[in-house]
Amino acid sequence: MSDEAGANTEAGKAPVKLAVCVCTYRRPRGLEQLLQGLCAQAFEEIPAPSVTILVADNECSDANRAICDEFAQHCPFSMVYLRESRRGISHARNACLDNLPADTDFVAMIDDDEIPDRLWLNHLLVARNTTSADIVTGPTLPVFEADTPAWIRNSGWFAKPHQPESYRDLEEFPPTATCNVLMRADIFTTDGLRFDPALALSGSEDKLLFQDLKQRGLKFVWAAGAKTSETIPAVRANLRYMLSEALRRGSTKFYVKTRLKATNRTAVLKLRLRSSLRALSAIIGHSARACLYLAGGKRRRDRLALSLLAVAENIGFIGGVFGYRKNHY
Repeated sequence: MSDEAGANTEAGKAPVKLAVCVCTYRRPRGLEQLLQGLCAQAFEEIPAPSVTILVADNECSDANRAICDEFAQHCPFSMVYLRESRRGISHARNACLDNLPADTDFVAMIDDDEIPDRLWLNHLLVARNTTSADIVTGPTLPVFEADTPAWIRNSGWFAKPHQPESYRDLEEFPPTATCNVLMRADIFTTDGLRFDPALALSGSEDKLLFQDLKQRGLKFVWAAGAKTSETIPAVRANLRYMLSEALRRGSTKFYVKTRLKATNRTAVLKLRLRSSLRALSAIIGHSARACLYLAGGKRRRDRLALSLLAVAENIGFIGGVFGYRKNHY
């Protein structure tokens, strides 16, 4: 794809073709809010692209189909409803990629518990046009219920990435996830890349893909204005859930490392030893910090939580070294 992929009808060319991929599972209200936000997308700095919204329903629910059918009647963009009966996020994401409209230029991804800002796609495309980047990502900011404890809000743990304000606009190689991303479509249509089915139930399929793309030399940039909001309900805004999620994230890391770095059995054994030693060292260090923060009382509850979460993630990592993987889906 040429660097002029962001060209527009003013230059006598057809509009850019953009596919927005959505995976949904047991969040009908979230799907409604997401589609409402997508259908309200505006383009103030660039001509409007030709947008197709693809919804992969991993629940195979008639209610989800009805939601999509209703929005399709008044949404200014095309909409495609897909059913993916194989359980797991990798399968749902790949269902979208397998059904991209012909000649799609770019693929955007967002989750069904998010609401995009009105100019979300506009900012992603502007960043891409400015930098000719292969992948553009933006911040996903948490929205909590009113009674969420202050220490959870202050921890910043639910923001994606952590401390998104620390990244400069158009900064290269920021952390990237499928909750807020724009990618060249030929990564999937020409190169044939897909999300790893082995991570369908545990997650981190996006982490593996994006680290693979970085190793291949593709360019990543940060679009500070391309914001989405993620709803964090009370069932997730608590230490028990956060520790469980940290454990899950850690349990997938060794698999990702082996896929990217280990080329033979000897390399896997060396990686297993190094990874275990580093994780043990991290557990000791974060446990010591947790003890110090615990002595500080309530004023340090957010830092205490972050230390405990780091301990849990490294415990999960060691579990992953020995074959354990915690499922999420």
